[in-house]
Amino acid sequence: MKAFFRAYGIFVFPFLFFSIIFGQRSGDKLIREGVDAFYNYEYQKSNEILSKAIQEFPDHPSAQVAWVASQWRFDESRLPIKSIYNNFERNLSRAESIYDSLLYVYPNHPEYLLYYGSAQGLKARIHLGQKKWLSTFYAAYNGFVTIQNAHELDSTLIDAFLPIGIVEYYAGMGNVFVRTAAELFGISPSKEEGLRKMELTALKGEWAWMEAMSVLSYLYQFFDINYERGLKFSKIIAEKYPNNFDFQIHYTQSLLQNNMLKDARIRLIEHEKKLNYLTKNYKNRYRSYVDFLWAHLNFKISEYDASLIYINKCIDNYSSELDVWLANAFLMRGNIYDQKKMRYQARMSYRKCISINNQTHAVSMAKIYLDEPFKK
Repeated sequence: MKAFFRAYGIFVFPFLFFSIIFGQRSGDKLIREGVDAFYNYEYQKSNEILSKAIQEFPDHPSAQVAWVASQWRFDESRLPIKSIYNNFERNLSRAESIYDSLLYVYPNHPEYLLYYGSAQGLKARIHLGQKKWLSTFYAAYNGFVTIQNAHELDSTLIDAFLPIGIVEYYAGMGNVFVRTAAELFGISPSKEEGLRKMELTALKGEWAWMEAMSVLSYLYQFFDINYERGLKFSKIIAEKYPNNFDFQIHYTQSLLQNNMLKDARIRLIEHEKKLNYLTKNYKNRYRSYVDFLWAHLNFKISEYDASLIYINKCIDNYSSELDVWLANAFLMRGNIYDQKKMRYQARMSYRKCISINNQTHAVSMAKIYLDEPFKK
C-alpha cells in the first residue's frame, strides 16, 4: 500500500483539480486564462486571475478548486513544506464548504459533483505528503466515488474519464492487497481499461486533455513503457506550455528514450540556463532531474565516466518527495558500472533501486540485472 501511493500519488490526486469541463457560461474565459497561466508556471498571474474569478463568479463549478490548486503550486515553489500543507488544508476546507453549499441547492448537479470530488481527491494529496496511507486511500476513494456519480449523471463529461481511468490503472498495477481492496470498493482494476480512458481524455477531453497527456507521458516513460507514445504526448504539452519546466524535462527524457540525441543536447543546454530563473524550491528539485538527463545523454554516447559523474550528482542531491526518477538513477548507475566492468558496484546500485520498491519499470529491470549484467 505504501509503495503504491508513494509511486503513484502524484497523479492519483493532483490531476483531479483540473478535470475542467467548460460549457458556455460566464467566467469560462477568465478561468481558462488563469489555468493556462498555472500550467505555464506563471503562478502569481494565475492566482490573481483566479482570485478575481471566484469573486466575480462564485458559483462557477471549477473556480474554487482551480484557485486552491494554483495557490498550492505557488506555495510549493517558494515555501517550506509545513507552510505549504497548512495553507493547502485551509484553502481546501474553504472550497469544500462552498461546494457543500452549492450541492445543497443543486444536489444532482454533475459539474458541482465533479469538482467536489476533485476537492476530496486533493485532500488525499495532503495525507499523501504526510504519509498517512489509510487516510490517503479513504480520501482518494471518496473523490473517486463522487466523480463516478457525476459521470453517471452526465455521460458526456469526457474529462471525468481521467480520474476514473487513473484509479483503474493503478489498481491494476497494484499488488494483490491493493487489487482486492479496489474490488471491494467497486473499482475495476485494469491497466488496459485505465489507459484507454486516459487516452480518450487526452484526445477528446475539453480541458483535462493536458493533464491526461502529462500523466500518459509519465506512464509511458517510467511504468508502462511505450517510448513513441510518450514522445507524442510530452511534445504536445511541452510546446503548449513552454515555461512549464516539468513538461520540458519530460519531453527531453522522451527525446533521449527515442535516440534523438542532437535535439536532446540542445534542450539540455537551455535547461541549464532556465534553472537559474526557477525558485529555490524548484531549482533544488529540478537540478537533480537535469543531472539525470545529462547522465542519460552521456550514457547513450558511451561516455561512461561523464555519465557516472552526473548520475552521482543526481542521486546525492535528490530532493523530490517522489522517487520515480531516483529509482531510474540507481538503475542507470548500475548499468554504467556494468559497462565499466565493475560488477560489485553495479549489484549494489541495483539493490538500491530494488529497495525503493515503487513498481516502476526500473525496479523490474534492476531485478534482472542483479543476476545478469547489463549489456548495451
